[in-house]
Amino acid sequence: MEAPILPSVATAEVQPSSVAELMATHLAEKFPAASRAELAARFADEHIVTLPGFCPPPLLAAVRDEAVDIMARHGTYHDLTFEITDNTPRRMRTVGQPVIRDEGPLVHNFYFAPVLLDFVADVVGEPVHTCPYAGEHYVISRLDANGDTHGWHWDDYTYGIILVLEAPHYTEGGFVQAVPNTHWDKGNPDVYGALLSSQVRSYALEPGDAYVVKTNTTMHRVHPIRGEGRRTIVNMTLASTADLDRPMTHETNDALFGGVRDPRIGS
Repeated sequence: MEAPILPSVATAEVQPSSVAELMATHLAEKFPAASRAELAARFADEHIVTLPGFCPPPLLAAVRDEAVDIMARHGTYHDLTFEITDNTPRRMRTVGQPVIRDEGPLVHNFYFAPVLLDFVADVVGEPVHTCPYAGEHYVISRLDANGDTHGWHWDDYTYGIILVLEAPHYTEGGFVQAVPNTHWDKGNPDVYGALLSSQVRSYALEPGDAYVVKTNTTMHRVHPIRGEGRRTIVNMTLASTADLDRPMTHETNDALFGGVRDPRIGS
């Protein structure tokens, strides 16, 4: 586990060293054992589960301020399609892990808080680990223009937990859609086939909410923004035990978020 890093920007009343304790206290109160059992049952059925009020308000405000500042200074806009996901679009503004590692101590310490791994493990029903590839630890993305979207895709590692910092009303788009029990064949991706053969479920979220997804077998997207809505999130990748011994590639992550500064370094 990485040691907490010192703040590089002002973080109001919340210090990076207090993130793990704040989260542990909040999650124990907000999601007691009975609640976690219900979440686990829902996740087993849908392979995605929303977590209303996951982040306590003082921490949410501080993380949001940190992420908005980083995005304002370092965000890069992309308008791409990826053949590896059947030419689905990515129209979004992003900041990758190396910048956040240097300038986002709250996000960094949130990801490495032991309580986060314990909580997600309770929900998914198996141990989870921080991602062995540092470039996928955490990234920030924003949709803020008409038509912006994170199009249909899968991910290499098994699990993701996404913290919502800003979100439009569902009538302006920006809600999550997921299709569980699908398969990503990188050589012959078939998004439309997955849509035709499985049920699409949609989930609206508010700032402070989070959601856990089984991302390697659940095709998912963020519905395009309509009008002037704005959606800012921190996406955090977690690995199953089986992932730790599997060869992985990082094509879409590296194109959108820059991977790691030194490609020889995996973590």
